[in-house]
Amino acid sequence: MPAAVEGPLPSLSVVVPTARGGADLEACLESLVAERYPTLEAVVVDDGSPAPLTRLAARFPDVWVLRSETGLGFVGACTRGVAETSGELVLLLNDDTLLEPGSLHALVDALVRRPSWGACQAKLLLLDDPTLLDTAGSFLTATGFLLHRGASESETRYQSSDEVFAAKGAALLVRRRAFEEVGGLDPAYFAYFEETDLCWRLWLAGWEVGFAAEARIRHRLGSTASALPPELVQFHSFKNRIRTLAKNLGPGRLAWMLPLHLALCLGLAVWWALHGRRPVAWSIPRAMGWNVAHLPGTLALRAYVQESRRVTDRELMPRICRRVSFRTLAAYARTTPPAARSEAGIG
Repeated sequence: MPAAVEGPLPSLSVVVPTARGGADLEACLESLVAERYPTLEAVVVDDGSPAPLTRLAARFPDVWVLRSETGLGFVGACTRGVAETSGELVLLLNDDTLLEPGSLHALVDALVRRPSWGACQAKLLLLDDPTLLDTAGSFLTATGFLLHRGASESETRYQSSDEVFAAKGAALLVRRRAFEEVGGLDPAYFAYFEETDLCWRLWLAGWEVGFAAEARIRHRLGSTASALPPELVQFHSFKNRIRTLAKNLGPGRLAWMLPLHLALCLGLAVWWALHGRRPVAWSIPRAMGWNVAHLPGTLALRAYVQESRRVTDRELMPRICRRVSFRTLAAYARTTPPAARSEAGIG
């Protein structure tokens, strides 16, 4: 592990959205407080959990709790938390994560040492088996789906920090300046794929996104999604992925990648319907319909993104794209029930 950064550490805001509360959240906060980061402000955005998180104030007096009764979703909760804080760096942290000792400093060090990085993700390990990875960052494929590097593989495979296309939002550290420069999280997303859209816009604005191998954080994969109907998870996943492609692809690549992606989505819908998963299958046409209904807003955002981009697709795609095999796509289609981050490592 590299030596710690010399000089004062940047101020850090940690935003933990939750709709559940409970033991996972308390364990997460305990591991966060144990890091003893010197200039830390932490806020839990309670997005309508079953009972107000009153006991947190007694156990974690330095953690601020914001309560919402309106169902903000992950995106809305994160956006509110970021707006209420002031740190130079912002860590978006899932309530089902557990920081290993030294991970917070390692994550900050990774970003401080690389001024070209606008954001980075920790090395996410499975909470129930930390010898295996959740992900080591994601890459775009020609299909429009993502390839989640290292999903369910041995964590020893990825020991070096490097560039990735998208950092997973379970433990995403971002420079506030970069976050604000690209407009933050898209409020239309509610949940799922919002971090990919953010990271893509960071790349287009001239920033890079990284993977911090030394920052080990454990994650209970799928605990939030498992509490929601699979068709709701898939609706938001597919609608947000389509909107992200429509906003961020350059015109040449958009002309063929988006139609290909939509065709594959329809193929998945047919496959899932034929295999008895009709509610999930129907979520895909619903996602497409949502995008048609919201096309004017998407086009307005696309115009802004494309006019302000500093990097062409020709320059960017070799750095952020990876090939995906037909076998991997077939494994994704067979995943039962299909999850936002599937066991196939694609999503």
